[in-house]
Amino acid sequence: MGCIYAKRRKEALRKGLDITSNSHRKKTYLKNTNQSDGSPQLNRGLTEPAPEFTDRQRELVVQTWGIIQEDMTRVGVVMFMRLFETHPDVQDVFMPFKGQSKEDLSHSSQLKAHALRVMNTVEKCLGQMNEPAKLQEMLHDLGTRHVMYSAKVDYIDLIGPQFIWAIQSSVGDQWTPEVEQAWSDLFKLISHYMKAAMVF
Repeated sequence: MGCIYAKRRKEALRKGLDITSNSHRKKTYLKNTNQSDGSPQLNRGLTEPAPEFTDRQRELVVQTWGIIQEDMTRVGVVMFMRLFETHPDVQDVFMPFKGQSKEDLSHSSQLKAHALRVMNTVEKCLGQMNEPAKLQEMLHDLGTRHVMYSAKVDYIDLIGPQFIWAIQSSVGDQWTPEVEQAWSDLFKLISHYMKAAMVF
């Protein structure tokens, strides 16, 4: 039955997608549409529009991602260590990490594996920027899975700032306010579509 439900949900999502094919320089990815024809919408659980993400911002994150890729696992672990340090309640949601000390976490193979999965998800998002429908569906499925993990909707917004904090030292001289804003807006976009699935 779960498979039938998942299939129907995917079909409904596909029908509800309305992606603009703007080709001008300041193209916005995953632009929100407020349909009133009764068709399903991917962001139906949220009232605010999807954040803007432009071609220029995409260029900046792809460019700096090339640097981050060289040490993805370390950056991912730093991100989670920082997340657990600043928001200890989030650590308790992850059963493998619940109650572990900072020292134990820093050597945890499970944390390294999870951090790498998150970093790979970011990489997939960047790879699918030119296919907005696929990107939206992927993020929606990711949000749905987080509901099954009992993750709170509010937790989704915590990842972006910790990711940005973790990558700054890797990017080095190429880190600018414009780059920071681009990464921030990317994570706002990711969060928006994940949360849409979680509050459905």
